[in-house]
Amino acid sequence: PSPMSSSDSGKLSQSREQNAQPLRSREMEFDQILQGAKNHDRGAWQMLVKEYSHRIYSYSLNFSGSRQFAEEATQEAFFRIFKSIDRIEANPKIFELYLYKTAKNICIDNYRKHKGEHIVEEQDFMIPKWDPDYATKELVWRALNSLPQEERNLMIMREIEGLSYEEIATMENIPLGTLKSRLNRIKIKLAEILQKLEKRG
Repeated sequence: PSPMSSSDSGKLSQSREQNAQPLRSREMEFDQILQGAKNHDRGAWQMLVKEYSHRIYSYSLNFSGSRQFAEEATQEAFFRIFKSIDRIEANPKIFELYLYKTAKNICIDNYRKHKGEHIVEEQDFMIPKWDPDYATKELVWRALNSLPQEERNLMIMREIEGLSYEEIATMENIPLGTLKSRLNRIKIKLAEILQKLEKRG
């Protein structure tokens, strides 16, 4: 898939709810670093990897429940970015969403290939903000894993990774109001699943 256009950047929010803003000196510094990476400057590329790799790892881990897969997905995402870096605009928000979208495609491909084989390891993934007090990490993971892949993906991006509604709507190419309504329905469904799981023990 081709990178997002500059018109998409206007749809993005000015702040993130949980994650730090990418690259401290903002777009001017990002432009210089990205240009360095395009010129095969190893130091510039390592700065990009250092800045963004933990977010992609976290997303992949929460999607799959497997640390091994999360590591592999993170490496694959950056490999794909490296191959297409000449086509990526020097905008930190667009770059980050393009990276998330790349990771999402990797995770979904893996999910379709190994559906039903996800393993709940020693969880270091986060409990979503909406999670009831009684729910453990394992219950949350089991509830998330019972959702269709697209619903789980939306919940992970919003409630665990902390992307704004605007960012997710841009990345998924769906209207903002539709996204909010869809997420509300998914939260209700998850709450019901968690109650059933909690009763079963």
